[in-house]
Amino acid sequence: MMTRQWLLRTGTVIAISLVAIAPWPGSALGAGAPVEIELATWHWTEPGRGDALRKIVTAFTNENPSIKVKEGSIPYPRFEDTMSVRLAGGSAPDVLVASDTMFFSFLTRNYLAPLDNLLNLSKYKSDFLPIQQVGVIQGKTYGVVSEYVTYALLSNKKLLQEAGIGKTPTTPDEFLDAAKKLTKAPDQYGYGTRHTMDQEAGWWYEMSFWVEGFGGKWADGKKPTVNSPQVVAGVKFFKQMYDAGIFPKSVDSATYRRMFWQEKVAMLTDNQAVYVITKTQNKTIDLQATPSPFKPPLTNAEIVFYTIPKGTKYPKEAATFVDWFYRHLKDYGLGVENVVNSKSANEGIIQQFPYLQTFVNLPLADNGGILPRGFETRLPEFRNTVLKHITDVLVNNVDPKKAMDAAQAELEQTLMKK
Repeated sequence: MMTRQWLLRTGTVIAISLVAIAPWPGSALGAGAPVEIELATWHWTEPGRGDALRKIVTAFTNENPSIKVKEGSIPYPRFEDTMSVRLAGGSAPDVLVASDTMFFSFLTRNYLAPLDNLLNLSKYKSDFLPIQQVGVIQGKTYGVVSEYVTYALLSNKKLLQEAGIGKTPTTPDEFLDAAKKLTKAPDQYGYGTRHTMDQEAGWWYEMSFWVEGFGGKWADGKKPTVNSPQVVAGVKFFKQMYDAGIFPKSVDSATYRRMFWQEKVAMLTDNQAVYVITKTQNKTIDLQATPSPFKPPLTNAEIVFYTIPKGTKYPKEAATFVDWFYRHLKDYGLGVENVVNSKSANEGIIQQFPYLQTFVNLPLADNGGILPRGFETRLPEFRNTVLKHITDVLVNNVDPKKAMDAAQAELEQTLMKK
């Protein structure tokens, strides 16, 4: 299991013998210099989340002094593209964190190693949440779910009150009306959202959120359904918001989220991690989290996986970290104020942070909302096709039904051919 580089570095028969008998996980690797593994995630760049992860890593290295953890720190908007280039070029990190959209993108390109031979996951089976099954493809586990975040309506109560809005919106029409009242461009906007192809992965969550709100599904398990009346209605509503100018155009998620905690944006449809970050950055903000503005309320989820790429230099040490990290998920969950993929941990986490119930109690949309049922492993091309046609709606004023008919035809041609 040791790499050739490690063996050459130690260069002694004694070290080889120690490797043969060393216990695992958490084993000492001999008298040589500590092995340094790279943990690549956008979480390092996020206030709150980054601090919590650093505390976890410090605890890990205290217990495993023969393994150091290097920060592979890339902001979320550039993370997937940067990692794709590195993985294609043979410069893989040792532990790769991926959202569900990234996970299937990396998996489709054959970049991820199955974990079954590296980790004894059976001992955690009873503690896993059902969401762990998303990481199992054709009987092999390619990712361990660490946490998941669900979308709700985040709003600045003070700004709503100043605009004469007595309660948070509960329907799309109420939402649009409120956002118009809250918009005083360019100084203040009613809403912030991703809406451009340079943030394709993130925009997919936002677009899926509104499509779900109108009852839409991307696929039915047998074929794409992107031109159904419900999906078209969701696209048409997003176009209404775009044309109304209620959100700042051509800014990334980092920018409009910063505007939110600076109280220049009044509402977001976003996840509980953003709730925590906002409270961290502006301790006086009158922030509230309420159910999504749909009847009935529902939400989508962003699932976070810990994976080990095929090109890692240190698969054994990477697996040691992933195993240790799962066993300490409660500490991480308390640090980031989020539920995790552990039944035993979540009760205590929710007890300490009751507001999480708003997010946890919302019913999930079909297949988590963002995963086209039956085409999960084809998500990157599915997503790209749909969003390119929606871009035509937003920018070139193409009729939503015409655009989605074109997307449906293209998907059927590329995804369903024998």
